[in-house]
Amino acid sequence: MALNDRSARWPWRDGRPPHLPLAGEVPQAFLLPGDPARVDMAAMVLDDFRVTGQNREFRAGIGRFDGVPIGVCSTGIGGASSEIAAVELAALGVRLLIRTGGMGALADDLGLGDFLSVEAAIANSAVARFYAASESDVAASPDVAEAVDQARRQLDLAGRKGRVATADGYYRAQGRPDHATGPAAPDLLDRLAARGADGVEMECEVLLAVAAARGVRAGAILAVHGHRRSDGWLEDYETTQRNLLHVGALAASSLLRSQGV
Repeated sequence: MALNDRSARWPWRDGRPPHLPLAGEVPQAFLLPGDPARVDMAAMVLDDFRVTGQNREFRAGIGRFDGVPIGVCSTGIGGASSEIAAVELAALGVRLLIRTGGMGALADDLGLGDFLSVEAAIANSAVARFYAASESDVAASPDVAEAVDQARRQLDLAGRKGRVATADGYYRAQGRPDHATGPAAPDLLDRLAARGADGVEMECEVLLAVAAARGVRAGAILAVHGHRRSDGWLEDYETTQRNLLHVGALAASSLLRSQGV
């Protein structure tokens, strides 16, 4: 096999990952929205922002915030694709990952459009078990969780710190019916809330677990897109998405400047 040929074990070629549209020198910090369309919104927050490409659900771009280089890469939906993004970014040398996404709130004190600075994800995702001890909750890096919440407060955005549950699916895995007139399963949400989850989403536990296993700092800022108790839904959330990116960029630049992540 030639040196530049890929193997099934580690299918990289010439320093390029098989999935992410990135190569060579990349920023030390990346923001991780789920939706590829949200990557382009980073141009409203980052200076000199340029998209580097897209492959499947992974769209990436690079810009600067307060002079600090910051990357943005979509993860797609769920733990499986989030694992790919986190592993390949870590292998490219990225040292700080901040998820910027949405969640369904379980806590009554969180309203539509509020923000949760994630301190930990309770053990719930099967994907995360390949990186974290069985039945162990997965914590965000404490300094990242604090920087994210400080950025939220600095931007005067409603919310607080808290914990989430990461589901491996969207419908039954989150207590939803699998057809319009089907039965829901609110008891599943009750069990997650009883274990300390303030909300449910689909990526955090996996990202935090991969990051911890690879020695990468990681955290998350999530917006309440829906409320599973009141059944409310945030229909227009463009401003919310921009604020997520702003919080993530502010936190990342602060960490890079103060700690040399």
